Amino acid sequence: MPGQDHPLPAGSTITTFNRPALTGRLRAIWLAIGLASVALMLAPTTAHAAGRTRVEITNARSGLKADVIWGSRASYQGVFLWRNNTSASQEFDLLDSGDGYFRIRAHHSGQCLMLDDRAGTYRNGTRVVQNTRCAAGDRLAEWRRGRVDSPPQCSGEVCSTTNSSYQVLINRATGLCLDADNGRATAPREQAVLQQWDCIHSPDDWNAGNQIWRIGNEASL
Repeated sequence: MPGQDHPLPAGSTITTFNRPALTGRLRAIWLAIGLASVALMLAPTTAHAAGRTRVEITNARSGLKADVIWGSRASYQGVFLWRNNTSASQEFDLLDSGDGYFRIRAHHSGQCLMLDDRAGTYRNGTRVVQNTRCAAGDRLAEWRRGRVDSPPQCSGEVCSTTNSSYQVLINRATGLCLDADNGRATAPREQAVLQQWDCIHSPDDWNAGNQIWRIGNEASL
């Protein structure tokens, strides 16, 4: 979160260097790096997340799990965050859709997580629900990994970067990100409902904790 210090993830490195006199040129270089980081988040990634079964999807800031609400098998049931209880409603199969995209199928119901289509419009705040529509090519139910990098930090004559990278999940139909409904600059709480929202561009964004995820037993992002 902004204004707070965070321990480095395992395996992170710190690169330190002196700031040259050509500050205008240096700023241009750092701007290019920042834009490249955003492009990396938006560009399709490989399908290494797909083809996996019975994985948990964890909000990295809170440690809470994506959970189909009350373990329901009803179509259009929503999804929220809940503490780990090893239930099947917190387990998902990742089905490969090609081109880096995958569907997220709830293990207990056999239904896939998609944007709620009942309103016919898809904007910030559209809820994520489970539905029987699980076929490849249904863009509302397809997701991919994106990554957001920590920006470089400069102090006086020295700039540094931790090379830390954080994962978001992007919907194919809208390009918006999986998000936990939470209007505070804190980690989302239990029962925060999952929705889509404009993607963050930095892990320092005020709402970054709502969009950073781990899939399965990933130790770090």
